[in-house]
Amino acid sequence: MVNVLVFFYNCLMLIFLFPILLGIFLSGKKNRQEFLYKISERLSCWKVPELDKNKKTIWIHCASLGEARAVEPMIPHLQEYNIIVSAITKSAREYISKIKGISYYALMPVDLYPFIAKQLKKVKPDILVLIETEFWPSMIICANKIGTKIITVNGRISKNAFPYYKLTKFFWKPFLNLISFISVRNEQDYERFKAMIEDKNKLEITGNIKYDRDWTHETMEKESLFFTEQDRIFTAGSTREGEEKKIINVYKEVIKKYKNLKLIIAPRHISRVKDVISLLEKNNLKFVLFSQLSSGTEKDVVVVDVFGKLQAIYSISDMVFVGGSLVNKGGQNPIEAAAYAKPVIYGKHMFNFESEVKALTSNGGVEIEDETELKDIIEKFMYDEPFRIQLGAKAARVVEQQKGAVAKNIKIIKNV
Repeated sequence: MVNVLVFFYNCLMLIFLFPILLGIFLSGKKNRQEFLYKISERLSCWKVPELDKNKKTIWIHCASLGEARAVEPMIPHLQEYNIIVSAITKSAREYISKIKGISYYALMPVDLYPFIAKQLKKVKPDILVLIETEFWPSMIICANKIGTKIITVNGRISKNAFPYYKLTKFFWKPFLNLISFISVRNEQDYERFKAMIEDKNKLEITGNIKYDRDWTHETMEKESLFFTEQDRIFTAGSTREGEEKKIINVYKEVIKKYKNLKLIIAPRHISRVKDVISLLEKNNLKFVLFSQLSSGTEKDVVVVDVFGKLQAIYSISDMVFVGGSLVNKGGQNPIEAAAYAKPVIYGKHMFNFESEVKALTSNGGVEIEDETELKDIIEKFMYDEPFRIQLGAKAARVVEQQKGAVAKNIKIIKNV
């Protein structure tokens, strides 16, 4: 049955590959460059060095930057093995390249049977570790055929994705059953996976490995953005279309009373920076791009137009809004700011981070319904500094209390 499913899956992949590639090449230079980045690796041309034959080999696969960062704390505990790490996005690969203790890293080959089979036979991993929802059918069946045991770490199925998985259970169940062990983040994920697999004994709640990362090692000073100690910084991180307008409207109202409030907007996709600029110009706000910061530039707003700086920006923020939560996008990870002892504000659309929101709400996190509630909480943070600081401290404690998932998952990997 699983062989038939993977055959049809590969046929569909080939059918849709051409229009997808055509769309990428017609969508602009940036998307073309992103796709062509290390294209040989996507086509399964890996240059794997000679691995230590006295060690077993682990292949860890993650998708994007968030998962790559989550994997980092696991690496020091796996040095008795050869470690191969693959990723899907350019930013994740670049991040992995800086992690010490990895034997080899590359972009994941396209999930077509010949490409994946080639690399798995070449690397011959003893264990394939899939992070979160990286359930690639060709990868799973090829690993299984060569005797590689498969583990899912930080397994998750979001509330919105679960109906899709249930509807297509006939397809996913045979592949999930080939996985030796699935560690999940929380009780909700446990129940969703339980409905998708046959052997419930291979499921365990271990917590979220993302909490174990040293989030706060990326820092900066207010002076580097040419702000003063008297300035209070409101950062809107990873914002989506439709949110910036609301944030700017609220900001304009609040600064009528609190002139020392400064705004930093970091759109989720840098390609949308021009849209944010247009909104700021229409609202007559003084702004500067992060890449063009300089002494003496008069500004109320900084627009982040570079990759990899948001985490450090949280370190100098006084309050943080989590993007993707006022519109129906599922939100971003609130613990990225909470770890810095910052009060975190988010809308009701946080279905990608249910357990994090459950832990944070009333403990450093504030859920809002609309612009009015956003304005009210920002003003409260401005006039009640002890409350703001206390809420931030609660958020940091929540992050600390959730740590320990890495140790549990390392134990599972070594046992398997």
